[in-house]
Amino acid sequence: MKNTHKTFTDIYYPHWIKVRDFLMRSSPRWLILLIDLILVSIAFFFTYLLRFNFAFADSFHKFLLQLPLVLLISTLVFLRIKPYRGVVRLTGEYDIKMITKANIFIAAVMFLLTILMRLAGRTESFLNFPYSVIIIQFLLATFFMIVARAIYKSLYYKIAREGSKTYKVLIYGTGMPAVRTFETLKNSTDCHYIIEGFIQPEHAGEPGAKRIQGIPIYAQADIDEEWLRRHPVDQVIIAHQEQDPLATLNNMDLFIRQGIQVKVVPPPEQWTGHFFDVHHLQSLNLEMLLDRKPIRLEDRDIRSLLEGKTVMVTGAAGSIGSVLTRQILYYGPAKVILVDQAESPLYDLKVDLETEGYQNFRTVLADIEDTALMEKLMAEHRPDYIFHAAAYKHVPVLEMEPYYGIKVNILATRRLMEAAGQYGVRKFIQISTDKAVNPTNVMGATKRVAELMARCMQEKYPQTEYIVTRFGNVLGSNGSVVHRFRKQIKNGGPVTVTDENIVRYFMTIPEAAHLVLKAAHTGSGGKIYVFDMGHPVRIMDLAKRMIALMGKNPEEIEIRITGLRPGEKIYEELLTSDEKVTRTEYDKLYIARLSPLDCALLFEQLNLLEQTDLHDTGAVIDLLRRIVPEYKPNRNHRSLDEKRQS
Repeated sequence: MKNTHKTFTDIYYPHWIKVRDFLMRSSPRWLILLIDLILVSIAFFFTYLLRFNFAFADSFHKFLLQLPLVLLISTLVFLRIKPYRGVVRLTGEYDIKMITKANIFIAAVMFLLTILMRLAGRTESFLNFPYSVIIIQFLLATFFMIVARAIYKSLYYKIAREGSKTYKVLIYGTGMPAVRTFETLKNSTDCHYIIEGFIQPEHAGEPGAKRIQGIPIYAQADIDEEWLRRHPVDQVIIAHQEQDPLATLNNMDLFIRQGIQVKVVPPPEQWTGHFFDVHHLQSLNLEMLLDRKPIRLEDRDIRSLLEGKTVMVTGAAGSIGSVLTRQILYYGPAKVILVDQAESPLYDLKVDLETEGYQNFRTVLADIEDTALMEKLMAEHRPDYIFHAAAYKHVPVLEMEPYYGIKVNILATRRLMEAAGQYGVRKFIQISTDKAVNPTNVMGATKRVAELMARCMQEKYPQTEYIVTRFGNVLGSNGSVVHRFRKQIKNGGPVTVTDENIVRYFMTIPEAAHLVLKAAHTGSGGKIYVFDMGHPVRIMDLAKRMIALMGKNPEEIEIRITGLRPGEKIYEELLTSDEKVTRTEYDKLYIARLSPLDCALLFEQLNLLEQTDLHDTGAVIDLLRRIVPEYKPNRNHRSLDEKRQS
């Protein structure tokens, strides 16, 4: 038999939902005004009770005459000052000031009427208020209106947060960003945030002695594992701008090890309409740990360079190429030719750009080794600028297969540079790498040759400016150490580090792309532009940080030392021993001062390389070492040929 018995929840829950939905909407302003007038009436009633010691039968007639007058005065003052226009659920200091101001004006009008009546000798008039009534009415009306809003606000958040998650939170910082964060969390309806305290990075005196809006302030040194056992928290929110972002991470180590979520309040320029909301909170990630200023995309110099121009990007579907493409499109070029030999990534890029609303581009599935096709594209589109990001870049792969690095990074790149000069391209921007400095691997050596070729092409085709941009690793690129670590950590380890002391420079892809465009604007031909990469990062430390940041227990994820890979260096350099730098007008962009170069000899060596059997690894490496004397391979490539032959 079907159970028709209804529980208390079945009967009242639907009505509770209706009440909640009503309160969740912005209350009509007229309703708040009406409630305020009712509160004024109640306050006036209690004023008479207090004034006449709860026995005002003799004055009741006068009360009935004065009440409409008080309501009329209150209505006119409220309509003028508008204390009812504040969002009740967000009632704060400003609203309290407006309520107090309105009631002061009401009391002033009542006082003025009383003075006039007494001067006229009409002391019995209903327009004559006892001074005590004016004072008590002001106090009670102000109190009732503030308390009513506080009750509404409390009820609103209680109902709005029904069923939502509760988080106990520490806020890292004590400045205005921290206070703004506190206010936002306190007023959030998405979750119920209980603020356990503020953390002051420096010493804060006796723990909890100082407070912000009743919430205790603790020094960083006060918080340890024992404290967290006594005061368990779910999240730490960073609302403090450290001079050194790595110092912030060091301060977060304790929380990360305890499995506590760490969130970051982004810079104000990333807030929607300069209004901070809990949805703006970001998870702490590696990009935030770099000492890099956020990129402001709008740039008049770059816009003047690209707007209305035709641009070609090779390797457009790659990690750097795709971000570079988006930044170029942002500046309003007439047309962008996107060249890549990777079919699926190129198609994905096309779909993404169309979804983002871009139309002034064309994707071309092509290998830059196809010289005839590349020349056809240049003849058809006549690009003003070429950004050459296409290259083989994986060090271990090219150590095993130097053939492909030589073909693409040197020979195909040379033909592309030649075509750019022949077809009148204004600027050819070569994307290089810090691995080109004192290279120990094939990839770095081939990129160094490309740098030298750009300098010599400047002599051969002076009407085209050949510009080289040199920088280190970018975070998040396909095949990067960060990409590999993320994958290994997700799979439960081990995380493989080639050497305990290995260090690398890192920068974000958007910043690298932006600086490439800056170099394209300011750059003159035959020069190498070096990016300020900040401080080098120890890869072992990076692995440990990533394990913690991804919420894993560092003791459960093995870090395995595998030994340096073929062609790998302990540390990378941004300048050769004979290169110095000079500043440019742009921050983080420098010009490398270069030693003289014999271009006739270089072209002679390149012609010899063209005639060499590229599958003869030993011969190719010997020739590569003659072109780049500082190239010191850390493996025997002839043994590789012998292994293949056997």
